[in-house]
Amino acid sequence: MTAASFTRVGGAAVVAALAVAAPAVAHAGGFAIGEQSVVAAGTGGASTARADDAGAAWYDPAALADGGGWRIGINLVAAMASLQAADPAGTWSAQTEGGVAPVPNLHLAWAGGDWAGGVAVGVPFGGDVQWPADWAGAHEIVASQLQVVRIAPFVGWRHDRLRVAAGVHVDLAHMQIDRGLDFIDTEGDVLIDLRGAGVGVDASAWADLGAVDVGLSYKSRTHVGLDGEADFTAPDAFAMKLADQGASSSITLPDRLALGAAWHRDALTVLGDVELTAWGVNQELVVDFAQDQTPDATQVNDWQRTIALRAGAEWRRGATAVRGGAYVDPTPVQADHLSPTSPDSTRLGVTLGASRVVGDGVTIDGFYGYMHLGERTTTDPETMTASYGGHAHFAGVAVRVTR
Repeated sequence: MTAASFTRVGGAAVVAALAVAAPAVAHAGGFAIGEQSVVAAGTGGASTARADDAGAAWYDPAALADGGGWRIGINLVAAMASLQAADPAGTWSAQTEGGVAPVPNLHLAWAGGDWAGGVAVGVPFGGDVQWPADWAGAHEIVASQLQVVRIAPFVGWRHDRLRVAAGVHVDLAHMQIDRGLDFIDTEGDVLIDLRGAGVGVDASAWADLGAVDVGLSYKSRTHVGLDGEADFTAPDAFAMKLADQGASSSITLPDRLALGAAWHRDALTVLGDVELTAWGVNQELVVDFAQDQTPDATQVNDWQRTIALRAGAEWRRGATAVRGGAYVDPTPVQADHLSPTSPDSTRLGVTLGASRVVGDGVTIDGFYGYMHLGERTTTDPETMTASYGGHAHFAGVAVRVTR
């Protein structure tokens, strides 16, 4: 091969190799993290109509406008996920590498008279996928990491049996993408590290209908501009095209609309949620490199909105409560866009939880959850042929204080 032809072919390879995608995770559909309260997690995430948990500051702040004084909830959830990829012909297989990922959450609220106010702090979107460095898809992705911290203050008001609340949320995002680069007769890599922030709005309502409570919650989309650096390791022939430089991108975190109900009878409470997530805002991800000679990277996602179903039950006796739940959370990723960067599939989960009052206004909560990710095979002709699946374990503990 001549030097000129090598340059033409190598340049095309670089353009193809730089295509990147939104980080893959093993949490709720897309890259959402559903476990924002240990109490809610114990009932499969169904909590939009729950009014007796400080976690309502996250799920439905209007529920807290009950004159109940101070509520504080400190939660720590640990996730341990495993994704598998395999050639349908059986020539290779791989499994993600990684340990336990902690997800902290804080809920703080005060209610007096007809008014309430507070703040919820959590990690609603994120994930950390680490494929082996030498696996078959190393030129598509080696590792991806996304973390979004959301700070959401709110104000609530009560009128008779109806409660409403409104607020804003500030999202602080950090995204990293690491992948190999194929230069035909040698290899390199690129690490992209980006950060940014965005603002959205929230609104919620809650109503006491006697034996049934009903909650409605809306969280708007957030457009987050990302800026940072791209660090390349490349042979000398590509040093000018792939020099270390600034990079920028953006992500849009989806709207979420949830409707929930809670039915009470004596010591038993049954909860259910229907949750619409507008994943269609994620049509593509573009990474813009600062230098003109470095081609920008575009990954088409073409995600679809999803409707998740969550249900659970809780039984109380004295100072103890036990709960369980289940959920179905469809994937927004279509088969023709399934790839190592977004090996997403429908989630089926079951959960167990318990609480114990241990002192004056002090409660300890715990939960465990198992999530199965159904096996899927890509139909995208632009990526390698592979089947993906996996599972995840979740466990959490919380302390709640009411004054």
